Amino acid sequence: MTTVSMRDLSHAVGSWVDRAHAGESIIITRNGRPWARLVPELTQAGSDYLDQLVAQGRVTVPTAGLADLPEPVPTGGWDGRDSTDVVAELREESA
Repeated sequence: MTTVSMRDLSHAVGSWVDRAHAGESIIITRNGRPWARLVPELTQAGSDYLDQLVAQGRVTVPTAGLADLPEPVPTGGWDGRDSTDVVAELREESA
């Protein structure tokens, strides 16, 4: 992703807008820090940004739902206590 300072952007707005129109995403910086983003307009009627990213191959749509995830692996460390109780106990030990 290309970056441009606000100052440089102001001197050549047209060329930066043309680059975004061509499909490039541009981060605009202010005082050296990311400030805004210039992205291409959606080109297909009725499409949203995610659909465009999928079409470009930049993201993958999930094929399964959350219910299909495996059960978490037990860590063996949790004994049912609340975290505030554990912290209080640790503070008592260090005092």
